[in-house]
Amino acid sequence: MSLCLTESAARYPDAAALRCDGATTTYSSLALDVARFADYLIDGGLEPGDRVGIMLRDRPEFAVVFYAVLHAGGVAVPMNPSLSARAVEFHVTITGARILFFSGRRPLATTIAALTAGTQPVRVGKRGIARLTAGFAGRAEPVSRAEGDAAVILHTPGTTGVPAGAQLTQGDLASNQAVVARSLLGLGADDVVMGCLPLFEPFGMTCGLLAPISTGATLLLVPQFDSRRALEMIATEQVTVFDGVPSMFTSMLTAAEHSGLDFSSLRTCIAAGAAMPADVHRRFENRFGCTVWEEYGLSETLPVACLTHPGGARKVGSLGRPIDGVEMRVVDDKGCEVPVGVAGEIQIRGRNVMKGYSNLPEATEPDLSEGWLATGDTGRVDVDGHFFLVDSKKT
Repeated sequence: MSLCLTESAARYPDAAALRCDGATTTYSSLALDVARFADYLIDGGLEPGDRVGIMLRDRPEFAVVFYAVLHAGGVAVPMNPSLSARAVEFHVTITGARILFFSGRRPLATTIAALTAGTQPVRVGKRGIARLTAGFAGRAEPVSRAEGDAAVILHTPGTTGVPAGAQLTQGDLASNQAVVARSLLGLGADDVVMGCLPLFEPFGMTCGLLAPISTGATLLLVPQFDSRRALEMIATEQVTVFDGVPSMFTSMLTAAEHSGLDFSSLRTCIAAGAAMPADVHRRFENRFGCTVWEEYGLSETLPVACLTHPGGARKVGSLGRPIDGVEMRVVDDKGCEVPVGVAGEIQIRGRNVMKGYSNLPEATEPDLSEGWLATGDTGRVDVDGHFFLVDSKKT
């Protein structure tokens, strides 16, 4: 996976990879920082397949550590930087994280929690990356890993029980990233993507980090969302793609009423996390002159599984159709497909589906029967293959 960054850096060395708080990181600089951090990890004893917790805010440090873990052959474990000490101990335990890189306001509590779980805590301060990698030349080539090897472990919300760590493979990341970047968003080196969803979440990670970096686009990192500031950034930075949740679109609509700003650069937006009200959807497209696509997926599917397809027919309230390489169906309580229009459980199968839960083998078999992921969500499908969510249980 680090190879995508390596290729982008070779093609666009002086182009902006990241922008955050007025500072720009070029592709060549990002690739060098990643190579040095990977060298630091390997020098510290990291072995291929070792899990590494990343509990950092949406700043360049997250991107460096994330890509460096993959570059070094490890497994990245993104975590919410606001987790309580108890939650930190639980998450590093179920994922088997060997190291935890963290920042935040409770360093002592996080350190104690990690040590209690047998995980090495490493605090990353303002100059943490430079301090840790001082003296390291950098590993030029990524450690070779197979497509079926785990690359990332994403935590499920645990809305119907205890959170679990969904293991996504190298192949999962490559496949979903490519589909999102090219088939869905049509990203290129001239695009500027503003991702306003946390990078530790599956949607933010795939659409707001992996896809832009793989195509040489510029990613605007927004540590904290503010609707007025977001509008200013769209206008001044010439943002072409925006990722967010429905509530962000609503607040941006209100803030744009008397802004007087030029939003003509914006061409595509993706809404995730919940269904967007039809009125908000329509008004946003009319006000900003762009197209808004709605996405459906889970941590277990990295997350994009279904989308209102660019160029295809859109239906109010629909999740759209499965993306390339993904199958979806609706089944009854016996696992048999139900007729068109009848509600049942949504199941997903494809290259983007996890290989299983980390350290929870007993939870893997029922959820991945014959390769089909049981989502726990209730939905239906119409005659045109468009899926509709009736009741969400595990999103």
